[in-house]
Amino acid sequence: NIGLCTLAMTPLEILDQTAWFSDVSSKLKEALASKMDLREVEAGHIFTHEGMPVTNLLIIEEGILARSKAESSEVAESLSVSETVVAANFSSPDAIEKSIAVDEIEGTGRVTGLLHILVEADTLAFATVWAKTPAKVWQINADEIREVLETNAKFALEMMSVLAMSVRVGSKSLRGLIKNVSGGSGDADGEEGHTPTIKVLCYDSTSWTIDSFKPAVKAFNESADSAFNIKMDFTADRLSERSATYAAGYDAICLFVNDNADAECLRILSLLGVKMIVMRCAGFDRVDTHVAKAFGFTVARVPAYSPYAVAEHAVSLLMSVNRRIPTANVRTKMANFTLDTGLLGMDIHGKTIGVCGTGKIGQILCRILNGFGANLLAYDVFESDEVKELGGVYVSKDEIFAQSDVIFLMMPLL
Repeated sequence: NIGLCTLAMTPLEILDQTAWFSDVSSKLKEALASKMDLREVEAGHIFTHEGMPVTNLLIIEEGILARSKAESSEVAESLSVSETVVAANFSSPDAIEKSIAVDEIEGTGRVTGLLHILVEADTLAFATVWAKTPAKVWQINADEIREVLETNAKFALEMMSVLAMSVRVGSKSLRGLIKNVSGGSGDADGEEGHTPTIKVLCYDSTSWTIDSFKPAVKAFNESADSAFNIKMDFTADRLSERSATYAAGYDAICLFVNDNADAECLRILSLLGVKMIVMRCAGFDRVDTHVAKAFGFTVARVPAYSPYAVAEHAVSLLMSVNRRIPTANVRTKMANFTLDTGLLGMDIHGKTIGVCGTGKIGQILCRILNGFGANLLAYDVFESDEVKELGGVYVSKDEIFAQSDVIFLMMPLL
């Protein structure tokens, strides 16, 4: 799958196409050009393995390179070099489907691996770099690049200048983005002295979200035993591929039930440097946990809500519907005190109540309904002894639908 090719471009021509080397001196270009080899590869060829040292600088002449991560980062860490070559064969459609896409590198003169190989010690690849299409790629060995720079101090200074300009432009862009997103309030470290500050962006923020979090964050930061401070900003937008860029400059994001943390959003958040996803709810089904693990995110959630609060609220809803409380409330506001059948309810005592789902919340609900004197039917894949002790009878789904006067759904929509 690898071979030397007929030259379509010369090494100097390809260096002129790059953002990194186009403005360096002709002598540095010539020195690097003398070390370059052109390779023509088929789709699926791997240049760099995730978790392995980066040994070559790659410059694209034709084709598309992709960066992908294994479904779990532990896979790459546990494999030897030879095993990784076998495990990461991206010529297989199944291997591609199971991998986590990071990004694609396309266009003549695009470079990958430079920042890795300028580090003296071997640095490990964050992702596997492979050919998504047949490609022509120029390679320069990392040791040979370092040798060129070490033998001529002027060459080293030129590369330092190029890197410094890139960092300067990138940091200015990032500062501008943070300023636009968070209203210029992104540098709060000075206010908290030397205490580390964790910056959090809270998505899908309503007024009650902000009113609840602000005093809680303030109290946490003022507590004597806190090892770090929290700086929390808020946006009313829900997390999406478009709004994921808002998180530039933040360490963590806080999500709610309607935020969508799919693979593409997580890829963007990873590139922006976000390290943690905090769910302010018990559910985490909107987070692609396999992708989150591959990118090294920490995902946290609310372990549980008060089961009593949910069960009691469910009974409140029953009584509101049964006794026509919303209708009576509207009539009262309109000074209409007419009593008619439109306000008539029924006794819960003696009625058959079906409870689908008898976990913690369902069991508490059964206790409350038992106090009304209702007959309990239950449906769950796991039967509760406590529900049975209350007189509850477990039946099939069809039976509970047919026999119940009222049905509570206290379970996921499985």
